[in-house]
Amino acid sequence: MYCTGLTVLTAFVCICQLAASLNAKAKSWTYTLQETSCRSSDESIIKAETRIERMGRGEFGLSGSLTLAVQLPEDMEVEVLAYRSTDGGANYKLQPYSLPRQSIYAAINSFYKDMIMESAANCSNLPQFKDKLTVVEPQKFTYEKCQVSTDAFPQYVPDGFYKINFVTYGLVEVVWELTLTVEKKTF
Repeated sequence: MYCTGLTVLTAFVCICQLAASLNAKAKSWTYTLQETSCRSSDESIIKAETRIERMGRGEFGLSGSLTLAVQLPEDMEVEVLAYRSTDGGANYKLQPYSLPRQSIYAAINSFYKDMIMESAANCSNLPQFKDKLTVVEPQKFTYEKCQVSTDAFPQYVPDGFYKINFVTYGLVEVVWELTLTVEKKTF
């Protein structure tokens, strides 16, 4: 599937929203990636190929590549909306795990940096930085079987199907959707 390069960065940002402001105690749940899709208003500017790959029994990761044909614009914005359904049907309800619409660089320098960047270091060439990231130059990023650590995620998340929508606004409009299931751990 093809989408913009921003989708990978925003995907990581969105997943981390489940972790915002919560502790790192043992989790009573586990998640499984189910499907991903995306669409871009202009793939000649930013393009990505993403897929879910099986890594082992019950283990999945995101793989693919993204190509930025331009420098990531400062005025680009992103928002993340998380929805939950108990049965995976058409009844998805908006959840509080959302990222309000903000500058893409604000999202990268807060949520991505604090919660996702370390997980991305071992499976991708996505940005790694110490202070603030102010420019993302045209380039190709690759990622292979990336999984986000749940250390900072909530201790409890209700069972169900979750759809996480990443929407960018500005030079390129992208809608990227990730569907995952959350289940109680069996000990």
